[in-house]
Amino acid sequence: MLAAASPLLLALAAGFVFGLAKLFERTDQAIAALNRFCLYLAFPALIFANVYTAELAVRELAGFVAASIVPTLALLLLIGATTRRVEPHARAAMGLGAGLGNIAYLGIPACAALLGPQVVGLASLSAALHIVVTIPLGTWLLLRWGPRASTQTRARPLSGPLARALRQPLVWAPILALLARAAPGSWLAPVIGPMQWIGAAASPVALFMIGLYLHAQRRELLRLRWTDAAMIAAKLVLLPALALGCVLACRQLNAISLEAGKVVLIQASMPTAITTFALAEEYGIGREAIVRGIVGSTILFMLSFPVLAPMLLAQL
Repeated sequence: MLAAASPLLLALAAGFVFGLAKLFERTDQAIAALNRFCLYLAFPALIFANVYTAELAVRELAGFVAASIVPTLALLLLIGATTRRVEPHARAAMGLGAGLGNIAYLGIPACAALLGPQVVGLASLSAALHIVVTIPLGTWLLLRWGPRASTQTRARPLSGPLARALRQPLVWAPILALLARAAPGSWLAPVIGPMQWIGAAASPVALFMIGLYLHAQRRELLRLRWTDAAMIAAKLVLLPALALGCVLACRQLNAISLEAGKVVLIQASMPTAITTFALAEEYGIGREAIVRGIVGSTILFMLSFPVLAPMLLAQL
Protein backbone atom coordinates (compact mmCIF):
# COMPACT_ATOMS: atom_id res chain seq x y z
CA MET A 1 0.00 0.00 0.00
CA LEU A 2 2.84 2.39 0.85
CA ALA A 3 4.47 1.64 -2.51
CA ALA A 4 1.21 2.45 -4.31
CA ALA A 5 0.80 5.72 -2.39
CA SER A 6 4.44 6.81 -2.69
CA PRO A 7 4.02 8.68 -6.03
CA LEU A 8 1.23 10.74 -4.46
CA LEU A 9 3.33 11.54 -1.40
CA LEU A 10 6.37 12.42 -3.52
CA ALA A 11 4.36 14.87 -5.64
CA LEU A 12 2.96 16.49 -2.48
CA ALA A 13 6.44 16.67 -0.97
CA ALA A 14 7.85 18.24 -4.14
CA GLY A 15 5.31 21.07 -3.95
CA PHE A 16 6.13 21.65 -0.30
CA VAL A 17 9.89 21.73 -1.05
CA PHE A 18 9.38 24.19 -3.91
CA GLY A 19 7.54 26.47 -1.50
CA LEU A 20 10.23 26.03 1.14
CA ALA A 21 12.94 26.90 -1.39
CA LYS A 22 10.95 29.97 -2.56
CA LEU A 23 11.23 28.93 -6.21
CA PHE A 24 8.08 30.90 -7.07
CA GLU A 25 8.16 34.67 -6.77
CA ARG A 26 4.45 34.75 -5.86
CA THR A 27 3.31 31.47 -4.34
CA ASP A 28 -0.35 32.52 -4.30
CA GLN A 29 -0.27 33.27 -8.03
CA ALA A 30 1.46 29.95 -8.75
CA ILE A 31 -1.22 28.08 -6.80
CA ALA A 32 -3.98 29.94 -8.67
CA ALA A 33 -2.42 29.19 -12.08
CA LEU A 34 -1.89 25.50 -11.33
CA ASN A 35 -5.43 25.26 -9.98
CA ARG A 36 -6.92 26.74 -13.16
CA PHE A 37 -4.94 24.32 -15.33
CA CYS A 38 -6.24 21.35 -13.33
CA LEU A 39 -9.80 22.60 -12.94
CA TYR A 40 -10.48 23.80 -16.48
CA LEU A 41 -8.31 21.55 -18.66
CA ALA A 42 -6.43 18.60 -17.21
CA PHE A 43 -9.05 16.99 -14.96
CA PRO A 44 -11.95 17.49 -17.41
CA ALA A 45 -9.83 15.83 -20.11
CA LEU A 46 -8.90 12.99 -17.76
CA ILE A 47 -12.49 12.45 -16.67
CA PHE A 48 -13.95 12.61 -20.18
CA ALA A 49 -11.45 10.11 -21.59
CA ASN A 50 -11.81 7.64 -18.74
CA VAL A 51 -15.60 7.78 -18.44
CA TYR A 52 -15.86 7.35 -22.21
CA THR A 53 -13.68 4.23 -22.16
CA ALA A 54 -14.87 2.82 -18.80
CA GLU A 55 -16.93 -0.34 -18.44
CA LEU A 56 -19.91 0.81 -16.37
CA ALA A 57 -22.54 -1.59 -14.99
CA VAL A 58 -25.82 0.31 -15.33
CA ARG A 59 -27.65 -2.02 -12.93
CA GLU A 60 -25.29 -0.96 -10.12
CA LEU A 61 -25.45 2.77 -10.84
CA ALA A 62 -28.19 3.49 -8.28
CA GLY A 63 -26.24 1.75 -5.51
CA PHE A 64 -23.08 3.63 -6.45
CA VAL A 65 -24.88 6.99 -6.40
CA ALA A 66 -26.52 6.21 -3.05
CA ALA A 67 -23.27 5.02 -1.44
CA SER A 68 -21.48 8.13 -2.73
CA ILE A 69 -24.01 10.70 -1.48
CA VAL A 70 -26.05 9.29 1.43
CA PRO A 71 -23.12 9.08 3.93
CA THR A 72 -22.35 12.77 3.41
CA LEU A 73 -25.98 13.74 3.95
CA ALA A 74 -26.12 11.61 7.11
CA LEU A 75 -22.92 13.22 8.43
CA LEU A 76 -24.25 16.73 7.85
CA LEU A 77 -27.49 15.88 9.66
CA LEU A 78 -25.45 14.55 12.59
CA ILE A 79 -23.28 17.68 12.70
CA GLY A 80 -26.36 19.90 12.55
CA ALA A 81 -27.99 18.06 15.45
CA THR A 82 -24.94 18.06 17.75
CA THR A 83 -23.38 21.50 17.20
CA ARG A 84 -26.20 23.92 17.97
CA ARG A 85 -24.19 25.58 20.77
CA VAL A 86 -20.98 25.88 18.74
CA GLU A 87 -19.81 29.36 17.70
CA PRO A 88 -21.44 30.20 14.31
CA HIS A 89 -18.23 30.65 12.26
CA ALA A 90 -16.86 27.33 13.53
CA ARG A 91 -20.17 25.52 13.02
CA ALA A 92 -20.57 26.81 9.48
CA ALA A 93 -16.99 25.83 8.61
CA MET A 94 -17.58 22.38 10.10
CA GLY A 95 -20.56 21.76 7.84
CA LEU A 96 -18.76 22.92 4.72
CA GLY A 97 -15.38 21.34 5.49
CA ALA A 98 -16.68 17.95 6.62
CA GLY A 99 -19.06 17.65 3.68
CA LEU A 100 -16.82 18.51 0.73
CA GLY A 101 -13.72 16.36 0.33
CA ASN A 102 -10.81 16.59 -2.07
CA ILE A 103 -12.38 13.95 -4.31
CA ALA A 104 -10.92 15.18 -7.61
CA TYR A 105 -7.38 16.42 -6.95
CA LEU A 106 -6.59 13.71 -4.37
CA GLY A 107 -9.41 11.18 -4.70
CA ILE A 108 -9.04 10.29 -8.37
CA PRO A 109 -5.26 9.69 -8.22
CA ALA A 110 -5.62 7.81 -4.92
CA CYS A 111 -8.22 5.47 -6.45
CA ALA A 112 -6.03 4.89 -9.49
CA ALA A 113 -2.92 4.27 -7.39
CA LEU A 114 -4.59 1.79 -5.02
CA LEU A 115 -7.07 0.02 -7.30
CA GLY A 116 -5.67 0.49 -10.80
CA PRO A 117 -6.36 2.82 -13.74
CA GLN A 118 -9.58 0.99 -14.65
CA VAL A 119 -11.43 2.72 -11.77
CA VAL A 120 -10.76 6.29 -12.92
CA GLY A 121 -14.14 6.36 -14.67
CA LEU A 122 -15.97 5.47 -11.46
CA ALA A 123 -13.83 7.87 -9.42
CA SER A 124 -14.62 10.60 -11.94
CA LEU A 125 -18.37 9.98 -11.66
CA SER A 126 -18.04 10.11 -7.88
CA ALA A 127 -16.24 13.45 -8.14
CA ALA A 128 -18.94 14.92 -10.38
CA LEU A 129 -21.70 13.72 -8.02
CA HIS A 130 -20.03 15.34 -5.03
CA ILE A 131 -19.41 18.62 -6.85
CA VAL A 132 -23.02 18.97 -8.02
CA VAL A 133 -24.53 18.00 -4.64
CA THR A 134 -22.15 19.26 -1.96
CA ILE A 135 -21.20 22.68 -3.33
CA PRO A 136 -24.79 24.06 -3.27
CA LEU A 137 -25.59 22.17 -0.04
CA GLY A 138 -22.35 23.22 1.64
CA THR A 139 -22.97 26.84 0.68
CA TRP A 140 -26.50 26.70 2.10
CA LEU A 141 -25.15 25.28 5.38
CA LEU A 142 -22.43 27.92 5.47
CA LEU A 143 -25.09 30.63 5.36
CA ARG A 144 -27.63 28.80 7.52
CA TRP A 145 -25.22 27.96 10.35
CA GLY A 146 -22.97 31.01 10.11
CA PRO A 147 -23.48 34.44 11.69
CA ARG A 148 -26.55 36.38 10.65
CA ALA A 149 -25.92 37.26 7.02
CA SER A 150 -26.51 40.60 5.37
CA THR A 151 -29.59 41.14 3.21
CA GLN A 152 -27.48 40.96 0.06
CA THR A 153 -25.91 37.65 1.07
CA ARG A 154 -29.25 36.08 2.04
CA ALA A 155 -30.70 37.13 -1.29
CA ARG A 156 -28.22 35.00 -3.24
CA PRO A 157 -27.46 31.97 -1.06
CA LEU A 158 -27.26 29.32 -3.76
CA SER A 159 -27.50 30.95 -7.17
CA GLY A 160 -23.85 32.02 -7.34
CA PRO A 161 -22.16 28.77 -6.21
CA LEU A 162 -24.67 26.60 -8.09
CA ALA A 163 -24.17 28.57 -11.29
CA ARG A 164 -20.39 28.31 -10.91
CA ALA A 165 -20.64 24.58 -10.26
CA LEU A 166 -22.70 24.09 -13.40
CA ARG A 167 -20.16 26.11 -15.42
CA GLN A 168 -17.31 23.85 -14.34
CA PRO A 169 -15.96 21.60 -17.13
CA LEU A 170 -15.30 19.09 -14.34
CA VAL A 171 -19.07 18.65 -13.90
CA TRP A 172 -19.93 18.38 -17.58
CA ALA A 173 -17.02 16.14 -18.60
CA PRO A 174 -18.57 12.86 -17.33
CA ILE A 175 -22.03 13.81 -18.64
CA LEU A 176 -20.67 14.56 -22.11
CA ALA A 177 -18.59 11.39 -22.00
CA LEU A 178 -21.67 9.28 -21.22
CA LEU A 179 -23.52 10.92 -24.11
CA ALA A 180 -20.52 10.40 -26.40
CA ARG A 181 -20.60 6.66 -25.71
CA ALA A 182 -23.72 6.51 -27.89
CA ALA A 183 -21.85 7.97 -30.88
CA PRO A 184 -19.81 5.86 -33.33
CA GLY A 185 -16.33 5.17 -31.99
CA SER A 186 -14.69 6.57 -35.12
CA TRP A 187 -16.02 10.04 -34.29
CA LEU A 188 -14.20 10.20 -30.96
CA ALA A 189 -11.05 8.28 -31.85
CA PRO A 190 -9.04 11.40 -32.86
CA VAL A 191 -10.03 13.15 -29.61
CA ILE A 192 -9.54 10.49 -26.94
CA GLY A 193 -5.76 10.14 -27.43
CA PRO A 194 -4.97 13.84 -26.90
CA MET A 195 -7.38 13.99 -23.95
CA GLN A 196 -5.65 11.04 -22.29
CA TRP A 197 -2.28 12.71 -22.88
CA ILE A 198 -3.40 16.03 -21.34
CA GLY A 199 -5.26 14.25 -18.55
CA ALA A 200 -2.13 12.36 -17.56
CA ALA A 201 -0.76 15.66 -16.19
CA ALA A 202 -3.78 16.27 -13.95
CA SER A 203 -2.89 14.21 -10.91
CA PRO A 204 0.82 15.09 -10.52
CA VAL A 205 0.16 18.81 -11.08
CA ALA A 206 -2.76 18.83 -8.61
CA LEU A 207 -0.75 16.99 -5.96
CA PHE A 208 2.19 19.34 -6.45
CA MET A 209 -0.17 22.31 -6.04
CA ILE A 210 -1.57 20.86 -2.79
CA GLY A 211 1.98 20.50 -1.43
CA LEU A 212 2.66 24.12 -2.34
CA TYR A 213 -0.59 25.18 -0.63
CA LEU A 214 0.34 23.26 2.53
CA HIS A 215 3.63 25.12 2.73
CA ALA A 216 1.93 28.48 2.24
CA GLN A 217 -0.63 27.78 5.00
CA ARG A 218 1.51 25.66 7.37
CA ARG A 219 1.39 28.19 10.23
CA GLU A 220 -2.37 27.73 10.54
CA LEU A 221 -1.73 24.46 12.39
CA LEU A 222 -0.44 26.48 15.34
CA ARG A 223 -3.93 28.01 15.72
CA LEU A 224 -5.84 24.70 15.68
CA ARG A 225 -8.94 24.68 17.93
CA TRP A 226 -11.12 21.87 19.22
CA THR A 227 -13.80 22.71 16.67
CA ASP A 228 -11.21 22.35 13.89
CA ALA A 229 -10.20 18.97 15.32
CA ALA A 230 -13.87 17.95 15.37
CA MET A 231 -14.21 18.93 11.70
CA ILE A 232 -11.13 16.88 10.82
CA ALA A 233 -12.39 13.88 12.81
CA ALA A 234 -15.79 14.09 11.10
CA LYS A 235 -14.15 14.18 7.67
CA LEU A 236 -11.48 11.51 8.17
CA VAL A 237 -13.19 9.14 10.65
CA LEU A 238 -16.97 9.51 10.76
CA LEU A 239 -17.56 9.90 7.01
CA PRO A 240 -15.51 6.81 6.03
CA ALA A 241 -17.33 4.83 8.75
CA LEU A 242 -20.72 5.92 7.42
CA ALA A 243 -19.61 5.16 3.86
CA LEU A 244 -18.49 1.69 4.93
CA GLY A 245 -21.90 0.99 6.45
CA CYS A 246 -23.68 2.21 3.33
CA VAL A 247 -21.45 0.17 0.99
CA LEU A 248 -21.95 -2.98 3.08
CA ALA A 249 -25.73 -2.47 2.93
CA CYS A 250 -25.57 -2.02 -0.86
CA ARG A 251 -23.40 -5.13 -1.14
CA GLN A 252 -26.02 -7.13 0.75
CA LEU A 253 -28.60 -5.94 -1.79
CA ASN A 254 -26.24 -6.73 -4.67
CA ALA A 255 -26.55 -3.06 -5.67
CA ILE A 256 -22.84 -2.24 -5.94
CA SER A 257 -19.75 -4.12 -7.09
CA LEU A 258 -16.76 -4.73 -4.86
CA GLU A 259 -14.57 -2.43 -6.94
CA ALA A 260 -17.14 0.38 -6.96
CA GLY A 261 -17.53 0.00 -3.20
CA LYS A 262 -13.79 0.43 -2.75
CA VAL A 263 -13.90 3.60 -4.86
CA VAL A 264 -16.64 4.98 -2.60
CA LEU A 265 -14.60 4.23 0.54
CA ILE A 266 -11.43 5.83 -0.82
CA GLN A 267 -13.30 8.94 -1.93
CA ALA A 268 -15.01 9.20 1.47
CA SER A 269 -11.58 9.13 3.14
CA MET A 270 -10.28 12.24 1.38
CA PRO A 271 -9.42 15.39 3.40
CA THR A 272 -11.27 18.70 3.12
CA ALA A 273 -11.17 20.18 -0.38
CA ILE A 274 -9.13 23.32 -1.03
CA THR A 275 -12.10 24.74 -2.96
CA THR A 276 -14.03 25.12 0.31
CA PHE A 277 -11.87 28.14 1.11
CA ALA A 278 -13.15 29.95 -1.99
CA LEU A 279 -16.73 29.61 -0.71
CA ALA A 280 -15.84 30.68 2.83
CA GLU A 281 -13.88 33.64 1.44
CA GLU A 282 -16.75 34.77 -0.80
CA TYR A 283 -19.23 34.99 2.07
CA GLY A 284 -16.76 35.97 4.80
CA ILE A 285 -17.82 33.07 7.02
CA GLY A 286 -15.48 30.59 8.72
CA ARG A 287 -12.44 31.45 6.59
CA GLU A 288 -9.75 30.83 9.22
CA ALA A 289 -11.43 27.64 10.45
CA ILE A 290 -11.68 26.29 6.90
CA VAL A 291 -7.98 26.91 6.24
CA ARG A 292 -7.05 25.11 9.47
CA GLY A 293 -9.36 22.25 8.50
CA ILE A 294 -7.82 21.95 5.03
CA VAL A 295 -4.24 21.96 6.29
CA GLY A 296 -4.86 19.74 9.31
CA SER A 297 -6.95 17.13 7.49
CA THR A 298 -4.57 16.96 4.53
CA ILE A 299 -1.49 16.45 6.69
CA LEU A 300 -3.25 13.85 8.84
CA PHE A 301 -4.48 12.12 5.68
CA MET A 302 -0.95 11.94 4.28
CA LEU A 303 0.35 10.41 7.52
CA SER A 304 -2.47 7.94 8.13
CA PHE A 305 -3.93 6.89 4.79
CA PRO A 306 -1.18 4.45 3.70
CA VAL A 307 -1.67 2.59 6.99
CA LEU A 308 -5.43 2.85 7.47
CA ALA A 309 -6.59 2.35 3.86
CA PRO A 310 -5.82 -1.41 3.78
CA MET A 311 -7.72 -1.89 7.05
CA LEU A 312 -10.74 0.00 5.69
CA LEU A 313 -10.82 -1.80 2.34
CA ALA A 314 -10.39 -5.17 4.04
CA GLN A 315 -13.82 -4.75 5.63
CA LEU A 316 -15.51 -5.36 2.26
